[in-house]
Amino acid sequence: MGESKSGRKETVGLLRRVPMFSELTDEDLKSLLKDTTEESFQSGSVIIKDGSWLADLYIILDGGVEVVKRRKIIARLGVGQFFGEMAVLNDEPTGRSADVMAGDQTRCLRVKGVAWRAFLRRNPDVALAVIQLLAARLRQASWTLSELQNLPAEQSR
Repeated sequence: MGESKSGRKETVGLLRRVPMFSELTDEDLKSLLKDTTEESFQSGSVIIKDGSWLADLYIILDGGVEVVKRRKIIARLGVGQFFGEMAVLNDEPTGRSADVMAGDQTRCLRVKGVAWRAFLRRNPDVALAVIQLLAARLRQASWTLSELQNLPAEQSR
């Protein structure tokens, strides 16, 4: 990752506050950090473009992002949350399913897709947490994008 020992310790501390990483050992977290880079994004910049083929995972260290589909914000994510998990979990390459834009000045940890998959194989509790969060996000996105929410309330007859 190319950062100092104190920088790596700080990043391990940040990851430890992410619920799905909280029970992992420092060694497990350091093994994940070997295949990561830190990236910073200006407010409003596009981090992931809908349809792009990049398959890396991002963990938000500072700031926040907006997930946008068809010009509609379907989610806002902040420190300790992650995005890009769907593209990483596919066996075959697929295009990204939404735009992700920095809502503020944002700093992320970018995990190579291949490394993230290997990490999940070694840490099944983290894999289960990712699956649970993914299911919740899909449910929320489906509701947000559905026309049902835009229908007027039924009127009494």
